[in-house]
Amino acid sequence: MLVYEFKEKLHEDFVEERLNRFIVKTKSGRICHLHDPGRLKELIYPGNKILIREKEGRKTNCQVTAAWDGRWVITDSSIHNAIAKVFLPGAKPEVKLGNSRIDFLLCDTYVEVKGCTLVKNGVALFPDAPTERGRRHLEELMKVVEKGMKAKLLVLVMRDDAICFSPNEETDNRFAETFYVSLNKGLEVEVKEFRLEGNKVYYVKDIPLCGKR
Repeated sequence: MLVYEFKEKLHEDFVEERLNRFIVKTKSGRICHLHDPGRLKELIYPGNKILIREKEGRKTNCQVTAAWDGRWVITDSSIHNAIAKVFLPGAKPEVKLGNSRIDFLLCDTYVEVKGCTLVKNGVALFPDAPTERGRRHLEELMKVVEKGMKAKLLVLVMRDDAICFSPNEETDNRFAETFYVSLNKGLEVEVKEFRLEGNKVYYVKDIPLCGKR
């Protein structure tokens, strides 16, 4: 199922250097924005193949769209909510909840969206960098469940080679602990897998959690 289409043409290039967390210099001399808060060390490193598209920014004139890891892995988190909306028709975006903002409210269910790019041995792992913000979101969702309402974590795996999902304990043990506590209290978790073909993003399938504690 088609869920997103980039309007701009995607061009192949190679990473020359990651200048900082959000800026990549390419072999062709382009300075591109990297719209992803993760480390992406398995994807954005000198010599690796990437796809970029024209997009003007304050310091850049292109955007890194995907990186190669045996397949194209979408590295642009700016499209996550647009994809999520396909599965959440009629949802209200950007809803205040406690001290945080949650991505969507669908009827009586609060939904937070997270994008995942890291897969090891068939296991999709989130996060790939410590995320205090992500842990705080889980805590807010857990409070919702404790009050008798519904809450869901929607994970978008932006590649098609995972068979199950797990929180990344090695990278952020506090997030993982909060994830399992939230799960045991009744947080719903839905994990969807996607594939990039040309300039189009397709939904592939839902994948399960690797196991519960």
